[in-house]
Amino acid sequence: MAPLRLLRLASLLLVPLSVWLGAARPSFAADKDDDESVSAKEGASDDSKTPDKPAAEHEKPDADKSGDKETSYGHFGQFGLRAGLVVGYRMILRYADSPFCTTPDGGSADSQQTFCGHGAPLATDLALSFGALDFLEPFVWARLGLSPERQTDTNPLRVIGAGVRLYTMSDAAFKIFIEPAVGLELEGGRGTPAWQLNNPQYKKDFLFKIAAGPQYDFARYVGVYVTAGVSAAFVRALGASLDLSFGVQGRLP
Repeated sequence: MAPLRLLRLASLLLVPLSVWLGAARPSFAADKDDDESVSAKEGASDDSKTPDKPAAEHEKPDADKSGDKETSYGHFGQFGLRAGLVVGYRMILRYADSPFCTTPDGGSADSQQTFCGHGAPLATDLALSFGALDFLEPFVWARLGLSPERQTDTNPLRVIGAGVRLYTMSDAAFKIFIEPAVGLELEGGRGTPAWQLNNPQYKKDFLFKIAAGPQYDFARYVGVYVTAGVSAAFVRALGASLDLSFGVQGRLP
């Protein structure tokens, strides 16, 4: 009988123990969930403390964007002053009353040379211009000889006129231009006796020139250029000159 009593006593003790364990299990689970919730909140709080990157790191300043734009070297609205040196080679076909084109040989006027070629005296070109458009630059100009032309017994060259420069790639620093112009040749003769055999006529002459070349603008206000071209006249004599010019141009504003 003793063993049976012991079993009954044990069963009576197990029943309340099992009830207590069953009630405690949800509490353990709730504590675990509370711990996980607290950890999640702490992680979120740490993330919220991380500073956001400033917008400046994601966007380029406007100054950088504007710096990418290229400078325009067009001449629109600018007044210009050009100065250059001109070298050339002259070819002359004389009329009967044209000045001799070489030193007289001592014979009659009719026996003198009628066609000549010689180097032209050094001259300077000056021009005032205005940029009507970036590619269109009208100008007035003068060509002034630095010494007399002894072959024709002529005083230093004096030409005044007007023309226009037409630019390609007008807004670039390096550009090509073409330059047609007209002029009036004003100089007279020196009066050396040997050249007076035919009573030469030093008439005012009409001159036409066409030239082309490159120009490089170092800045909006200054550039250098080279031109090659031909000048032709027909009143005093039928003549032409192959010209090469080097110069500088300043511009404002």
